[in-house]
Amino acid sequence: MSATSITQDAQPSVHGVGSQPRHDSQLGQGSELSESAQDNHWLARKVGELVAEDFRRAHVFSKFGIDFCCGGGKPLAVACERADIDPAKVVAALNAVTLTGSKEDELNQLPLDQLVDYIESTHHQYVREKAPLLVEYSEKMVRAHGEHYAEIIPFAGWVRALVEDLMSHLMKEEKILFPAIRGLSQAEQVETCSGHMGNPINAMQNEHEEVGLILQKLRELTNDFTPPEHACTTWRVCYATLAEFEADLHQHIHLENNILFPKALDLAQ
Repeated sequence: MSATSITQDAQPSVHGVGSQPRHDSQLGQGSELSESAQDNHWLARKVGELVAEDFRRAHVFSKFGIDFCCGGGKPLAVACERADIDPAKVVAALNAVTLTGSKEDELNQLPLDQLVDYIESTHHQYVREKAPLLVEYSEKMVRAHGEHYAEIIPFAGWVRALVEDLMSHLMKEEKILFPAIRGLSQAEQVETCSGHMGNPINAMQNEHEEVGLILQKLRELTNDFTPPEHACTTWRVCYATLAEFEADLHQHIHLENNILFPKALDLAQ
């Protein structure tokens, strides 16, 4: 199942013969213009690039409902507009994030073959552990409550679609794309790397988009993974697991779309 901001550069006034000195208010205005230019710089940059520099920015975007993985190629201004979010609030939150060392910095410095190893051992393994549980929980919900709560039935169907798509996706990456990237990183002559790296990468990015659409549908069906008051324990555990699963997928897809794939394409040139 597949389902701008205009930057205005302020020119400093020049003290010369006959010129009037600037008042304090004018100095303050210059500072405000400088801050405005900085804010516009945030808004002009792509969401994925911002997260690639500091992963903690992902938490800011998640808070505001901005897609930083599948939608990471959009400028922040466009992402704010589409999410109907005040960009000033997002920029303020980003400015509040202190840029210090983080796990993201470490991953960004890894050679491509080691980054692939990390993605497989961390995120691919996570999917394989949690995906069967999601199917089990959702189908148990159908058996126990489907007769009285009809919305559970399509929910379980979308969960199965998500899992099936992901399992097929992981296999393609592990059998085709990742070996090619490892070979590229190790300077081997791999056919996929010699001018055709873009094809499998484009295919994987398209599948990431499809996964994003399914997650969006699941959020709609579950009121953002919020169980009703009458929900049983399995129901609550299922929604909580799915929310955690989505968060890991966002990190997973971000690492591939915004770090691994661009670096592989650059190296293949």
